[in-house]
Amino acid sequence: MTFHAPSLALTFPPPFITPFPCRLARIKTPLITINSPNPNPRNPRNRPLLFSSSPSPSSMGSEAEIERVLWTEEEIARRVAELGAAISADFKGAVPSPVVLVGVATGAFLFLADIAREITVPVAIDFVRAESYGAGTESSGEPRISGDLKIDVEGKHVIIVEDIVDTGNTLSRLMSHLEKKGPLSVSLCTFLDKPARRRVNFELVGEGKFYRGFECPDYFVVGYGMDYAELYRNLPYVGILKPEMYK
Repeated sequence: MTFHAPSLALTFPPPFITPFPCRLARIKTPLITINSPNPNPRNPRNRPLLFSSSPSPSSMGSEAEIERVLWTEEEIARRVAELGAAISADFKGAVPSPVVLVGVATGAFLFLADIAREITVPVAIDFVRAESYGAGTESSGEPRISGDLKIDVEGKHVIIVEDIVDTGNTLSRLMSHLEKKGPLSVSLCTFLDKPARRRVNFELVGEGKFYRGFECPDYFVVGYGMDYAELYRNLPYVGILKPEMYK
């Protein structure tokens, strides 16, 4: 017996689909022009460009304004690691715990962030604000505490973390201020020390220790958190600012 499959006739398009013309829509992207001759705020083509994607050099501090680099990013990282190891060894097993790191705002914020990650013993972190420079290059000699600690440091080991110590006025004021809070000890860890400008000798509290990153020559330096008129803090190195920038 032979079976024959019925033939299927296919038509295109199928009878139940009605063909229709299809057009691709063209999407026009509005252009933003600057200083259009006939500005119309309702027309996107005529809206002025309100901001630039790249900041001007004057808003951030230009590297061309640096006379000479004193310490590179790599040299800073190595020295910070050494300081962190020394603090970790000195305060290993210290009682009570944790050790309180007190950053002096604003200049020490980068140094504090870096050294805190190099310290292996438990630490708590707080900030104090002491002002003596303002927008100039010379210390006013009359530092004041404008922002105090939130952590109670009574009976605890405290380490002041500074960006730079020069005349000693601010540090002496800070030591006296913290001593009144009754800590067990107050140590100092300063990124830069400028002994050539020392006017006031400071005393550590209790069995406090002194840690120094680099001895700084008598130049006005910026970078790695340190500023002139709030500029240059974001430079990853420390350099000498050209005198014409502040004189």
